[in-house]
Parts: sequence; structure tokens; C-alpha cells
Amino acid sequence: MISLVRAIAVILVVLLTASISGLSFLYNFAFAIIAIVVLCSVWAGLGVHWMQVKRSPRALRAQVGETVQEVFLVRNTSLLPRPWVAIQDRSTLPNHRVDRAFTLAPVGSIKWTVETVCNRRGKYVLGPCSVLTGDPFGLFSRSRLVREEHVLLVYPAMVDLPRFEIPVGQSSGSRAFPQTVQHVTPAASGIRDYVPGDSINRIHWLSTARHNRLMTKEFELDPTSDIWIVLDVERGVQAGIGNESTEEYGVTVAASIAKRFLSKNRAVGLVARGIRREVIHPDRGIRQLSRILESLALIRAEGKVPLAEVIAAEQVMFTANATVIAVTPSTDELWASSLREMAQRKVRTIAVVLEGKTFGGQGNSMLIVGVLAAAGIPSYLVKRGEPLGDVLQEPERR
Repeated sequence: MISLVRAIAVILVVLLTASISGLSFLYNFAFAIIAIVVLCSVWAGLGVHWMQVKRSPRALRAQVGETVQEVFLVRNTSLLPRPWVAIQDRSTLPNHRVDRAFTLAPVGSIKWTVETVCNRRGKYVLGPCSVLTGDPFGLFSRSRLVREEHVLLVYPAMVDLPRFEIPVGQSSGSRAFPQTVQHVTPAASGIRDYVPGDSINRIHWLSTARHNRLMTKEFELDPTSDIWIVLDVERGVQAGIGNESTEEYGVTVAASIAKRFLSKNRAVGLVARGIRREVIHPDRGIRQLSRILESLALIRAEGKVPLAEVIAAEQVMFTANATVIAVTPSTDELWASSLREMAQRKVRTIAVVLEGKTFGGQGNSMLIVGVLAAAGIPSYLVKRGEPLGDVLQEPERR
């Protein structure tokens, strides 16, 4: 813009000088400058529309700690060179550094890869971006918005919990129900003839070889097959900032527990009450893990309902063959009483308590641990900075 102002000033000065002196070559010089300005304006205006920008993310799902790669291709489709081109990105992914300036030859192109480490879970938009270009003299610049967008979902961090188990002796009714089911459970009940439609992983190969015909394993319903993770996302009980907060620790714990039991072919569900009610009914398999991780990626600790009320409202789903795992930083004894009441109804209950004081919060989590121990409810106490794989391997004992 400054160059254009200077060019106009030069034209005016030359025209004024030509009119005073009467020299014809000064008029020619002024007209030549005017022609160059018009040509540069056309060059810049058409040039921006001759630019093609293509962005291609390698994946649209990632996990905290993983690197997202996005390939950019910018092509000049005209026969005129582009002396300068700039890309300005408007993506919402933190630290996604795409902006770049370069030159392009006639019908030339440039390609580069942007790598970004995902530090926070959530939904992000890659794009749109603006492409800017201009004339060789820098008199004019034009921009065009490239509206191509891609939605990236960043799952929460997960850790391996090889020793996190549901205590077997907590409640009665540990035998398998005498009811066969179509999916594989830890409780095998017998062998029968193969029926078309049976899964290959249910075939009992030793019996097949012995009987000289396909034989299939039968499974019974496991009394602890339904595992409910109840995540406390009430805003008022949270402490800490960013990744070092009870909110993020709680989400990581919930995701890790879900992964642990789904990998063992257990049915896992999720309950949380943030801005809205989040309920994912128990199911098995990798798709269930994806559903839970998607929910945990988006949920925020902005709820107003205390955990005790959430448990009371949802307890109709927690049947006698279920296990309820509460994850919370709350020091309110009411939710511990709710777990105790469910335990009396033969529902297995476990608590993962996030010690808010280590995150800069208030309250004494040890009192809650004591209340839970008195009620016979296994609990785990998670402190800021402690490896979750080490903490979630043996319940607190009082």
C-alpha cells in the first residue's frame, strides 16, 4: 500500500513537472507509470484466483501426546510467476504453525508438512486459511479465503493399568448366571455343535478335532459384566489448571479404566453430568472404546450437579450384576453414602479419589477414604504428579 501511494505521488509530480515545463517525454513517463500500476493491479487481482491450496491431514483422530501431520500443497496454475505468496492459517489447534511465505514459478508448486504435538484433548478445526499474493513491485496485494476445513478430535491421554482389578470378594453373587449369551465372556459354560453364524473365535478346536466336526464354546452371563464409570465433572469441586488439574486427571483415569476392561472384553459404560447428561450404555469392543473416548474428549467440568445427585438419578441403571467406579475430587460424604447404599443392593462399588489439595484445592480427601474404608468400599487416592499406573494397582487400606 505504501508503494502504491509512492507511485501515485511520483505520477502526480511527473505530471505537474510536465505541465510546467511542457516536456513531452515527462508525459510519456507518467503514462508509462500509470500503465505499470494498472498492469500490477490486474496481475495481483487475477493471480490470487490462480492459486490452488490443498490441505490433507494424515489422520482426523489423535491422542494427547501424539503428533498430528498435515500436508499442504500450493500450486500456481498461471503462466506468470508469483514473486511472493503467503499462507495465513486460522486453525484452532494450538501451536499448529502453518503460516509461510514463498515464491512460485509459472505453473509451479510447493509442498510441505506441518507436524503438531497435541497437548490438549478436544475438538479442533484445521482451516480455513487465506492465500495472499501480489505484483512484482509490491504495489498491490490480494487475498482469498480457502474454506477447506477438517475437524480433528483429540482423545484424552491414557495409561496402562495392568493391575487395576475389581475386587472379587466385595459382594456376593460371584457365580455366573445360568444364561447363555451370544458374546464372549470370561465364563465358559460348555461345548455344543457349530451353528452357521457362530464367530470363528468361539470354535473349540480340541473338541472339533476329537469329534471330527466343528464344536463351539458357550458362554454364560458374567455377574460383573457391566462396568459403569461415573465421572464427576461438577465445576465447584475441581482444582488445578490445564493438564495439571483434577478435571484432566479424572478424564485420563476414566479413559484408562475403560481401555483396561474393554481390552479384557468386558462391557463398559460411562455416566457424567456436565452441561448436559452424558450416558453411554455398557458395550464391548473397540467401537465402544471410541465412543467413550469421543465423549471424554469433549466433556468439560462445567456441571452444576453434585456427584451424589448424579448417582441417585442414574442408579436405576446400576443393576445387581454391575460394577460402579466413581472418579471424583469431591470431599462431600454424600456421594460415599450413595455408593454404600448401592453396595447394600449387591452392586459392586469402587472409588477413585483425586486429592484436590495436591492440585491447589481445599478439603481433606483422607476423610473420604476413611468413610469409604468403613463402608467396605475399595478406594484409590490419586495425587498430582504420581504415575497413575502405580497408584491404581492396590486400593487404599485404613
